[in-house]
Amino acid sequence: FKDGKALEVQSLKKHLGEDNLKRLINWTLKYLADVDCPVKRGTFIEFRNGMINVSPVGRNCSQEERDAFEVYDKEHKIRPKMVEAMEKEFADLKLK
Repeated sequence: FKDGKALEVQSLKKHLGEDNLKRLINWTLKYLADVDCPVKRGTFIEFRNGMINVSPVGRNCSQEERDAFEVYDKEHKIRPKMVEAMEKEFADLKLK
């Protein structure tokens, strides 16, 4: 924003196209279904105009559950492994 006006709006849907966006979301949901973590609380993917927010434990978890997942993730490397798998699966989309 500048002087109260948006300068530019990024659209992930426009950038990727509907087919690639669905491919990304479907892959993510399938991947998360196989992730073993202490709790899962729903809303694992949140679509925003310029990005997709992915939460292996779920956006609906409590702060205590979020903190417990952080400890678990440090040991089991859930997020780094997922990023690595996504980079391989979607190398053609040049998301970096």
